[in-house]
Amino acid sequence: MPVLLLQLLVFGAYTLALVFLAGEAFNWKEDRRLFYVGGNRITLVPMVGTFVATWMSAASVLGYTMWLYTDGYVAFTGSVNGWLIGLVLMPFIVKKLRASRALSLPQWLGEAFGDPRLRSLSALALLGAYTFYMVIQFRAFGTIVATLLDIKVIVASALVYLFVLYTTFGGLPSVARSDTLNLALILGGVTFAAAALLGRAGSLGAVHAVIAGRAPEMLHPWTRGWSPLVTTLMMLSWGLGVAANPQYAIRLLSARTTRDAYNTLALSSLIIGAIYAGLTILGLSAFALAPYVRAASDELAFTRLFSMVLPPVPALALFLAVLAAAVSTANSQLLLAACSLCYDLSPRQGRNRGDLVTEDRFLFRNRLAIAAIATAALALSQFRLPGVLLIGRYSWTVVAICFFLPLYVIRTPRPRGLFVPLSAALVLHLFLTVGLRLLPELALLPALALEALLYFRPWGKADEAAQAAEHRDPHQGHPHRHRHRPDGPHRGNGADAGLP
Repeated sequence: MPVLLLQLLVFGAYTLALVFLAGEAFNWKEDRRLFYVGGNRITLVPMVGTFVATWMSAASVLGYTMWLYTDGYVAFTGSVNGWLIGLVLMPFIVKKLRASRALSLPQWLGEAFGDPRLRSLSALALLGAYTFYMVIQFRAFGTIVATLLDIKVIVASALVYLFVLYTTFGGLPSVARSDTLNLALILGGVTFAAAALLGRAGSLGAVHAVIAGRAPEMLHPWTRGWSPLVTTLMMLSWGLGVAANPQYAIRLLSARTTRDAYNTLALSSLIIGAIYAGLTILGLSAFALAPYVRAASDELAFTRLFSMVLPPVPALALFLAVLAAAVSTANSQLLLAACSLCYDLSPRQGRNRGDLVTEDRFLFRNRLAIAAIATAALALSQFRLPGVLLIGRYSWTVVAICFFLPLYVIRTPRPRGLFVPLSAALVLHLFLTVGLRLLPELALLPALALEALLYFRPWGKADEAAQAAEHRDPHQGHPHRHRHRPDGPHRGNGADAGLP
């Protein structure tokens, strides 16, 4: 069978499968809880499917593999170790998140700290970060499909645009069903391609021997054009960003039970580890067989490289894995970006529980937002932007600034105490990365340090005393002689905390 015909048949079968799975879960009469978090009743198998498929984005499958190909094991240290750190941390926030009835992480943040401004600020940051991160998926998908089917990149990018729209319109139930298929394609494609390529290279030991003779520095886990400090900061950046990322946290909220949430993390870690092992074999073996293949972009270099070193069928399986990774991550991020725009940045809409008619109207506007955000990402994907991993690194650091401290460090939130520290941290990160052109990893830790310093400020005792004075009974002169008044404000209640 001609290779092009095989590619068309496989791509067509994938399209039909997505249409069927997403369509089966589509429900025009759903409410926002079902749309955003699956009604908090997603079972274990689709939970694992959507968690891992969302995790393995095009930045993971394509970006990590090409970084490993060019720089060696420093890529594993800087990215995979960081991702695994984030995965290890996640069990510590399961109960904290599931104690809330929030439908989004910005909503949880605003309610936990009694400040609606936090909800709007974090939602705005997520909207920007996820829109740009979707560019990665569109670029990777577009380049590979354009090469496979011999069509223009914009046409191929429009295909993933339609895939993502269709699978996202049904909300999380639709995303979870399609993601289960995408995970099977990612795991199967990476494993098949890695086995085929390792068979050509001989063994992992033989691959290491070739690399040791050709570029021995690639076998060093901490250096290869990167200082150990930068590599360590990169590892921490990805770890903190993954640990606090809403696209994973929302799945912990969506699980049917708390036990299912923990089991999802346990099973997902095994599958993620297996996929990373396959990608590591692919990157190193490709360098041993065909070193120094370069192109104008990582996406084009990836396609050219593995078309050279793999037979047609394993190469097609690998390319399909990248496509599945792009679709599965983009639809999750698109759903969260639309949630930020329509739910978190429109608090009246977000708090209104309304009747079915109101819900229908709200979800219709949500689907319009999905289309608008996806269109913006598609347009941005046609411009010359940084590489896929660099875009991801910018996005992950912003996520870490917004959510890591509240989720993992702060035990007893102080009402209205986080907005200024978080705002200052985001401004500092923007100044360091855009103004001074520092790598996002180098800017993250100073930003987090500033956020923590301003929140846990040593001069805060005076501020707290003044705040307490505002809540005293004006008819008494001593703070310990408090006379309760039914109509007076009480520190820490819902009204005073600004809860929605």
